[in-house]
Amino acid sequence: MSKPLPPVPAQTMPHEDYLNATYGLKSWLLTTDHKRIALLYLGSVTVFFFIGGVFATLIRIHLLTPTGYLVTPETYNKLFTMHGVAMIFFFLIPSIPAVLGNFLIPLMIGAKDLAFPKINLLSWYIYLIGGAFVLYSFGTGGLDTGWTFYTPLSSVYSNSAVTPAVIGIFINGFSSILTGLNFIVTIHTMRAPGMTWFRLPLFVWSHYATSLVMILGTPVIAITLLLVGLERMFHLGFFQPGPRRRPHSLPAPLLVLLASRRVHHDSSGYGGNQRDHSDLRPQAHLGYSFIAGSSIAIAVIGFLVWAHHMFVTGESTYAALTFSFLSYLVAIPSAVKVFNWTSTLYKGSISWIRHDLCLGLHRAVPHRRPHGAVSCLPRPGHSHS
Repeated sequence: MSKPLPPVPAQTMPHEDYLNATYGLKSWLLTTDHKRIALLYLGSVTVFFFIGGVFATLIRIHLLTPTGYLVTPETYNKLFTMHGVAMIFFFLIPSIPAVLGNFLIPLMIGAKDLAFPKINLLSWYIYLIGGAFVLYSFGTGGLDTGWTFYTPLSSVYSNSAVTPAVIGIFINGFSSILTGLNFIVTIHTMRAPGMTWFRLPLFVWSHYATSLVMILGTPVIAITLLLVGLERMFHLGFFQPGPRRRPHSLPAPLLVLLASRRVHHDSSGYGGNQRDHSDLRPQAHLGYSFIAGSSIAIAVIGFLVWAHHMFVTGESTYAALTFSFLSYLVAIPSAVKVFNWTSTLYKGSISWIRHDLCLGLHRAVPHRRPHGAVSCLPRPGHSHS
């Protein structure tokens, strides 16, 4: 009796990368490659950058004369608000993590891709859906509440298209949450063998701190704006002052995010600076562990300083004193970074040519160069961090 043939293993599709990816619009819209998704984000945030730039240009033209001659005061308020919404929520916040983080984090830790490639693509589509709601609000009357959505102006009294805008920002928040989750899981579980925590590039440390804020902070601003939208639609009275309600000039949780999201952006931006500084010195970055710890400290303390936006809203003297102290405290880890950067640059090979122009080329360009030019290759014995 003949032996049964062994089962044929099921063929699995190879991981998509730049070697086997196809071309065409469909391949880009359905891609799960982190580098392509980073480029999709780059194109999207650039569109919102130019939209916000158009509003800013109109504002500056209007202010050419002291009295303003281009638009009415009501339209000026709308231009100012729409510029802020486009730049803050759809350019400034997602630009560094979603573009540079998506592209570089897997490459820097030796991973093939992010931990959840399909969720990474989903986050981009969520970003587009949120952006579509906001653009709809721009085209159907605009916004005049300011990008901070002060209540009760935004929740009760404004006649502009606030509801689709806050829904769009609420949807866009899920994009940030998924991106931060992807980064944290990737850094925890997909580092190359030998890539311990204190061998991670400082760029990765900065984005790790950023991701913590994206996961913990974004839900707060998202649910607060959702409450604003619900109050406008159903008159639930979350922020409306009345005889038995304490007036709220601005939802305090919103300011947690206004401070924290700014901090997280500073943290992720610091990562690029740290890489540049270490490239200009023959040895590794000085004070590596202190800089890594300061990135986490900035993210953590940044959650505790939000009331420094509310000194003029009637908060108590003791609250103002406490948050003033915490606001000074967050400057300490920032100063740690600056002192370590200065020490790293001391006796370094500094050139007027921007070294970060060589990003992505430092392993491809020959080491020889004309006198005075910056090489895109590290010197012998130099370790990138």
